[in-house]
Amino acid sequence: MPAFEAMEGMPYWQDLATSDTQKSTYFYSKLLGWDISTDAYRIARTSGLPVAGFIPQLDDATMTDAWVVYFFTRDLGRDLGGVEKLGGTVLARAEVSLGEMSLCADPAGAVFGLIQPAGEDQFVAAGEPGTPVWHEYVGVDKAKECIDFYAELFDWEVSVTDGYYTALREGAPFLGMRDESGREELEGMPGFWELYMGVADARAAAQTAAELGGEVLVAPEQHPFGVLSVIGDSTGATLTVCTVDAPVADDLSEAESILDL
Repeated sequence: MPAFEAMEGMPYWQDLATSDTQKSTYFYSKLLGWDISTDAYRIARTSGLPVAGFIPQLDDATMTDAWVVYFFTRDLGRDLGGVEKLGGTVLARAEVSLGEMSLCADPAGAVFGLIQPAGEDQFVAAGEPGTPVWHEYVGVDKAKECIDFYAELFDWEVSVTDGYYTALREGAPFLGMRDESGREELEGMPGFWELYMGVADARAAAQTAAELGGEVLVAPEQHPFGVLSVIGDSTGATLTVCTVDAPVADDLSEAESILDL
C-alpha cells in the first residue's frame, strides 16, 4: 500500500468517538476489512498501515457518536493558540502512541482535532479502499465565519465554484467545504466534518452496512467522484463510502506526495 507524505494543515488522522467500542470495531472490521488492536486506544490498520482510532464517547446524553478529523501540525502549541485567537475552543489535549493530539471546536462548536505525530517522518494512507479519500466540512451555524476560520488557521488557499469551497495546496484540491446554513433539516446544528472512506464497491458496502446493523441514509448514487452512499454505522455515526480503484503497485512510490495524484 502506498503511503503519502503529510503536509501541515491537511487531514492526517480520524477517530471514531463511540458509545460502544466493541460494537463499532466489529462493524468496521467487517465493512472495511480493518485489523483493529485491542489496546485501550484501539487503532485500525489496513495492510499494516494505521488508518483510524476508536475513542470512548464522553458520558454525555447530548453527544452523538461521530467521526473526528485531525489536521497535521508540526507545532501543536502554536496552532492551539491560533484556534483560540480566531474564536475557537480547545477542548482537550493528550499524548498517545501516535504523538500529541488535541480536540478543538470551531466558532460554531463543530469538533475537529489537531495532531503532532511522534517522530520525524509522517506518512498517511489514503486514496484507496479502506482509507480516507476526501474530507468535507458542512457549515450550518456561522458557516461562512467557520470556513474563514479554517482557512486562516491552516493557511489554506481556497477557491469557490458554484458556492462550493475547495482547499488547495500547490494547486491540488484536498478537501471541500459547504455552506448549508439554509437547510431546514440541519437547523440548530453547529456544523460537522464529513469523512469519505474508499471502498471497492459502494453499493455492496451499503448493503453490508445494513446487514451489520447500520443504516443506509442516502442510497448509492453515481457522482463525478464515483458511486457514493451515506451510511449510519451500528451506533449511529455517519460515514460516506465511495467506490475507488485499488492502486497499481508500479504507479506509486511509498513516499509520494498525495498532491501528485
